[in-house]
Amino acid sequence: MAPALLLVPAALASFILAFGTGVEFVRFTSLRPLLGGISESGGPDARQGWLAALQDQSILVPLAWDLGLLLLFVGQHSLMATETVKSWMSRYFGVLQRSLYVACTALALQVYYHVLGLGEPLALKSPRALRLFSHLRHPVCVELLTVLWVVPTLGTDRLLLALFLTLYLGLAHGLDQQDLRYLRAQLQRKLHLLSRPQDGEAE
Repeated sequence: MAPALLLVPAALASFILAFGTGVEFVRFTSLRPLLGGISESGGPDARQGWLAALQDQSILVPLAWDLGLLLLFVGQHSLMATETVKSWMSRYFGVLQRSLYVACTALALQVYYHVLGLGEPLALKSPRALRLFSHLRHPVCVELLTVLWVVPTLGTDRLLLALFLTLYLGLAHGLDQQDLRYLRAQLQRKLHLLSRPQDGEAE
């Protein structure tokens, strides 16, 4: 009974996160900033703002590109997630079916970066950040360690696997003093930015 009760706050937190994400998505996709803050009354000014937006090529062209990128993302994810496509891919590619799905997702993201002119994402990072990434373990490693150790019993082979991978994750990669100095500088920079008064606030 107790473990089931622990799921209640987790489910509630998940619902709040999903609801908040939906609200933020609606706010993000609002055209009010694009139209220069049209009135909320829905009167003639609002209608004129929409009509002007629908006739402005500088607005329609970026929106068309955005819609195309969204359709690419939704189409790739939805089509390749259907049972028909998954069965076909499993028949011809076997265990590589999931890897092919991930590769197509990465390809769709590369199209997104190319359209926006962003290039390779990691190329935008500084050498110090890239050095940190090469030493930093991915957060999914915590999940892996949980799966390895949180089990009712540990057989000899499972214990050997858990010990070896735990040592590997803990010792093979680690932060050094240069990485820590970089992290400290980034933290100080963010704290400085957060402490600055926002536009419209009194000094």
